[in-house]
Amino acid sequence: MHGMTPLRHVLVAACLLMSAFAGPAAAQDKKVLGIELGTRFLLPACGPGDGAFPVRLCFVEALLLRTAWGAQEYHVKLPSAGTPAYVRGELKVFTVNGTVESVQISTWGIEAQYGAFDSLRKKYGEPARARQEKRKGLRARLPTKFAEWNFKDFSVKLDGTTGSIDWGRIEFSTQRYRKLLDDFEKRAAGVSR
Repeated sequence: MHGMTPLRHVLVAACLLMSAFAGPAAAQDKKVLGIELGTRFLLPACGPGDGAFPVRLCFVEALLLRTAWGAQEYHVKLPSAGTPAYVRGELKVFTVNGTVESVQISTWGIEAQYGAFDSLRKKYGEPARARQEKRKGLRARLPTKFAEWNFKDFSVKLDGTTGSIDWGRIEFSTQRYRKLLDDFEKRAAGVSR
């Protein structure tokens, strides 16, 4: 029994080290191309010198919108350096009371879905749900990938294609934002009846 005491100390120390490293890693998982879910939206508006591919993240002030469900929608320009090849165009960032609640990435659709899926799987592990489906009317030889990852306070959703084979989407949303959208959709469905 006396020989087991050092082993216990090693196990306790290992558990403490694991929990110390678990905190920061979990926070990093919410970061999407330089924007973190659940934090204040502090990006500057793009200036005249920023061009199509700025050297910094910035939002297009002329495209700022207020959604029907109460969020601010920002279109965020990305620098070309460091942006994954599957990303198409600007990010859409949705805030509520100044806090980032959702980030949407447009992708190059069916062509980019495998790279996007592999990138998400490396970051988040195997998805909670995944399926492939041949989409009628899209004239694609390859099936579209759909995948979802669910965590305590946010979720990630990949739609390999959306409407055409050239467009796809990755959506990162807090659980608060999902609830806000669900409540809005229920109210809208009740009004349309």
